[in-house]
Amino acid sequence: MVNATLAFLSLLGLAAPVQVRQEVPRVSVYIYLGDLVEITGADQSFFADVYMAARWNDPTLAGDYEGIRTLDLDDVWHPILVIVNERAANRSLPEVVNVDADGNVQYTVRLTGRFSATMNLKDFPLDRQQFNVWVVAPVMGGNRVELIPDTTVSVLRNEQLSISDWTIAEPELVAKEYRATPQAGPLQSVALVVEAKRKRGYYVIQVLIPLVAIVSMAWTVFWIDPSVVPTRVGVVVSTMLTLIAYRFMLGNLVPRLSYLTRLDYFMLGTTSIVVLTLFVMAGASYLRTQGQDEIVKKIDRIGRVAFPLVFGTFTALVWLS
Repeated sequence: MVNATLAFLSLLGLAAPVQVRQEVPRVSVYIYLGDLVEITGADQSFFADVYMAARWNDPTLAGDYEGIRTLDLDDVWHPILVIVNERAANRSLPEVVNVDADGNVQYTVRLTGRFSATMNLKDFPLDRQQFNVWVVAPVMGGNRVELIPDTTVSVLRNEQLSISDWTIAEPELVAKEYRATPQAGPLQSVALVVEAKRKRGYYVIQVLIPLVAIVSMAWTVFWIDPSVVPTRVGVVVSTMLTLIAYRFMLGNLVPRLSYLTRLDYFMLGTTSIVVLTLFVMAGASYLRTQGQDEIVKKIDRIGRVAFPLVFGTFTALVWLS
């Protein structure tokens, strides 16, 4: 974390200050992603360490001193800047500004904590998401501020991030219009936009392979002698109970959504196949009591091929489409 702070402060030294102040104060905003620790789909948020620098020109502060001096933030005019998707973040760094001889002002703040993120999880766990740190200048007392992205620094993120289960692309610093409600007027804003792609290795190992193993366990009934009815039925029932318990465990990975994700479709499909296996076993047991042993053997032969084929086709459609 210290290295991220030093890297950020060194980057600020490369940036040219804002030289002109218009009738509407012009404030350049620079946002740096110092660290991304966690992305949580269950509560639609991410935990990050973010640095924000705002620069503007105040003619009333020019010419009094040579060099750079430090003033308390409350002793100078400063814009009201709000990070609208901040959920619970702690602020650090002193509440001061640095002012040069030309009246160029720089304010820097560090925020560490949780930020809201609206995620579309239909493709979970093969999804890509976009995360924003969204800075807005609200209109206070009729005073407007023009926010612009500070493009004088090209580096927007720390090279080493703590997040391990996502691939993080290079962020972008863009100007956006923000509306608190559809009826509200637009506000000037600058956002750090971070594109992320979920890594699939964990879900292949911890979700896909165990589910395939659980469903495959149900198919062993087609190799068990039809005369051992309790064993055949017991295997399928045990598989169903295992699948239900596993489904409850996986429920913590995603929030309660009004739509189905890829994982939900896969779970529904695997559950349906196991239920169908149970019905086939029940029917085969009934046919055996009626002396239809040849039909039961034929059902077993078909089941050994048909069920894996159906499951393989279904899996390919869910994960490869």
